[in-house]
Amino acid sequence: MKLKPHTLYKWYRDIISNYHQDVASGKFASNKVYEFNSETGEIHKEQIVHIVKPENVGESMCIDEKMISKRYSTIISNQQTGKIALLIDSIKPSLVKQSIELLGKENLEKIEFINSDMSPVMKKICNDTISNAAIVIDKFHVIKHIMDALNTVRLEIKQKLKQSKEPSTINPNGWTDVELLEKSRYLLYKMWDVLEQEEKIILEVVFKKHPVLNQAYNLVQQIRSWYDKKNVGSPPLKIENGLDQWLTKAKQSKIKAFRVIVKMFENHRDDILRYFQKGLTNAKAENLNSKIQRFVTSNYGTRDKHFFFYRTQIYFS
Repeated sequence: MKLKPHTLYKWYRDIISNYHQDVASGKFASNKVYEFNSETGEIHKEQIVHIVKPENVGESMCIDEKMISKRYSTIISNQQTGKIALLIDSIKPSLVKQSIELLGKENLEKIEFINSDMSPVMKKICNDTISNAAIVIDKFHVIKHIMDALNTVRLEIKQKLKQSKEPSTINPNGWTDVELLEKSRYLLYKMWDVLEQEEKIILEVVFKKHPVLNQAYNLVQQIRSWYDKKNVGSPPLKIENGLDQWLTKAKQSKIKAFRVIVKMFENHRDDILRYFQKGLTNAKAENLNSKIQRFVTSNYGTRDKHFFFYRTQIYFS
């Protein structure tokens, strides 16, 4: 007899696992936070905090948002172990703040660094609830914005080019100018030193045709070299001088897409520079997000979100 996947799923949830016992005993999903009416004090929303694991709190933590079944959850995880300390199926600041407090004042005071993205809301949540911790803007979020600016320069050039179906006698492989820019997209994301000779030739042709893209690429190379982990632990003055020199070059370039990047560094300067103290990143949190995503796509249980979070607790906390 061939068993249906849904039948196996129900057996696992209702018979094999301890799901119902853990819910009944309060071992799972017993923590709740509330939304109040500011005038009457009346509760008008109750939210379960699915994972609260104070034992997973350490000196360095990460806070991140994760889309799970078309809804954002807030996850706080340990930077060293990658284990989840907190998961709430919400990104509403008032609910997230209450849920963080469930980890306990003593545990929150242990946290020295908290990695975050550049969201003002997320930074405010951290400042309000984990006030002892220094915020470190995640390096990979910063690099992503820089690479997006570089790609914007490429796209602006591409939009101005005339479409042609005729093979080129000048470009590599006979590509048209538009095709050449399309093929160069992912090459532009690489550091020059790791490019193969054939790839360098392609970019050299692109840069000869489009000097502004060459200028933008060089700016990206310089800031990525500044951001290299080999500079972690370097004297703060050296790090700051390197950033100031780059910001001056970026402003002088007058490349429109890089104005946003300059503003980003100016607005988040201290939190970005803090990376160089210990080289802390959200790498483990991003890895955790990838694991959860694989869990989401391969797990029949995501249709039953409550049980899905129960399994998430078992596997990832």
